[in-house]
Amino acid sequence: MRIILWLACSAVFFEAFDVSIVNLALPVIAEDMHISIAHAQWVQTLYLLSFAGFLLLGGRLCDYAGSKRIYLLGMLIFAAASALAFFSYDLLPLLAARAAQGIGAALAIPGGISLLGRHFEEGRPRQTAMGIFGAFAAIGFAGGLALGGMIATFYNWHWIFGINVPVIVPVLAISYYFIPGERMDTHQPLSALAACWLTATLLLGCYSIHELPALGWTGIPLLGLALVSGLALLRWDRGQTYPFFGTGPFTSVASVRAIGASLILGACFLSFVFLCTLGLFEVMHWDTRSIGLLLFPYSIGSALISKFLLPWLFARMRVSQVALLALTCLVLGLLLLLAGIEARQLIWFLLALFLVNSFCISIAYPSLTILALSDVPSARQGIAAGLQSATYSIGSSVGLSLVGLCLQTSGMAVTAEQISLTCLVVALLCAAAPVLLAKL
Repeated sequence: MRIILWLACSAVFFEAFDVSIVNLALPVIAEDMHISIAHAQWVQTLYLLSFAGFLLLGGRLCDYAGSKRIYLLGMLIFAAASALAFFSYDLLPLLAARAAQGIGAALAIPGGISLLGRHFEEGRPRQTAMGIFGAFAAIGFAGGLALGGMIATFYNWHWIFGINVPVIVPVLAISYYFIPGERMDTHQPLSALAACWLTATLLLGCYSIHELPALGWTGIPLLGLALVSGLALLRWDRGQTYPFFGTGPFTSVASVRAIGASLILGACFLSFVFLCTLGLFEVMHWDTRSIGLLLFPYSIGSALISKFLLPWLFARMRVSQVALLALTCLVLGLLLLLAGIEARQLIWFLLALFLVNSFCISIAYPSLTILALSDVPSARQGIAAGLQSATYSIGSSVGLSLVGLCLQTSGMAVTAEQISLTCLVVALLCAAAPVLLAKL
C-alpha cells in the first residue's frame, strides 16, 4: 500500500512542481522571446485551461478503464510533452507542448486520487492518504519555486521542462510493475465532445477577460458567448443517458462549500505566487537566481509543516477549521505582500511568503481535498477527483486571467502601482473563501 501511495503522490508532485517552476521563469521566457509579461502568461494559462478542461474526462476514464491505465497514460503524455517543451524555441510550439502537458496531468491527477480511493479504506486510512497526497502538492509547488530561478539562471529556461523526463521515466517503470491491475465495468460510454466543448468554452472566457482592454467592446460579446456556451453544455449534458458531469457525487453541504473554496484557493494562491515573484523582480529588482534562493527555505518549511504540523492540526481541529485557518492566512499574506510592494521593504515579502508558501498551501489543499471527497462512494472516486481538481484548476486559470487584466499595459514594463492594485483585487476575492467555511 505504501508504494501505491508514493506513486500516486508523484503525479500531483510533478504537476505542482511544473506549475510553480514555470511561474517563476515567466519573466525570463518573456525576455528571451521578446514578448510582454501579459502575453507570456499564456504559457501558464493555456496549460491550466487544458488541464481543467480534460480533468473530468480523466476522472471518467478512471472509472471506465481503470485508475492504473489512466495514471500511466497521463504520466507518459506529460513526459513526452515536457521533452517537446524542452526543444521549443518559439512561442507557438511551446504553447502546444504546454497544452499537451495539461492533458497529461489531467489524466494522471485523477488517476492518482482514485488509486488512493480504491486501495485505502474509508475513514482514517483514506483521510491520511489524501492528506499526504495534498501535502505532496504543496511540497512540489514550493520545490519548483525554489529551483525555478536557479535553473533559469545557471542553465536556461528550457531545463525547467527537461528536468521532468529523466525523473518520470523510472516512475513509469515502477508504477507498471507495482500497481495492481483492475477489472472495470465499461458499459457506460464516454463523451470526449463534452471535454473538448468545456475546454473551448474556458479558453474563450479567459481570453476575453485577459484581453479585455485591447478588445474593448468586442470583449463583451465574447464573454457572453462563453457564458451561453457553458450553460448550453450543462443543459445538453443533463439530457444524456450517461452525463459527462455525473449525477452529483458531492451530496453534502460541506463538500459543495469545499468545492467553492477550492475554486477561490486556485485563483488566489497562484496569483499570489506570480505577484510575489513579479514584485521581487520589478519592484525590488532581484534576479531569478536570487528569488529562487530566497524561496528555497520556504519549500523546506512547507515540507516540515506537511509532515509534522498538519497531522497535529487534524487531530485537534475539524477539517473545515483547518481549511478556514489556511484560507485566512492566505488573505493576510496578500495584504502583507501589498504592504511590501508599497513600502519596498523585504520584511513584508518574507512574512507574506511564510504565511502563504510555507503554511497556507501545506494545509489548505489537503484539508479541502479531504472535505470535498469525504462522502464520495468508491465507485465515483474517479469522476469526483476530476471535479475537485478541475475546480481548483479553473480557479487558477481565471485568477491568472484576472491578474493579466489588471497588469495589462501598452508598454513592456509593469509598474508597482499596477502590482499593488492587483494584490488588493485578489485579496478581496480571497476574503470570500473563509466566509464559505465559517459555519461548517
